[in-house]
Amino acid sequence: MSAKLTYAFLLPDDELKAHLERKDTLIFEGLGREWQQIERQVERLGYGDRFIVSQTRSKKIRAKVAPV
Repeated sequence: MSAKLTYAFLLPDDELKAHLERKDTLIFEGLGREWQQIERQVERLGYGDRFIVSQTRSKKIRAKVAPV
């Protein structure tokens, strides 16, 4: 079952991988340029072709990791 979850910090590999396996949508708020690190982490874990990492800006920089 997939979920939509929000975090204000980076996740360790094992926790992020568990979310990716469940096809969860993750929002990371207020991380600044660390969204690029999230993108690399998704690629390194082997999910780069199954998830899109996007960045939005409003009051805070927000990264979204969502299944394709």
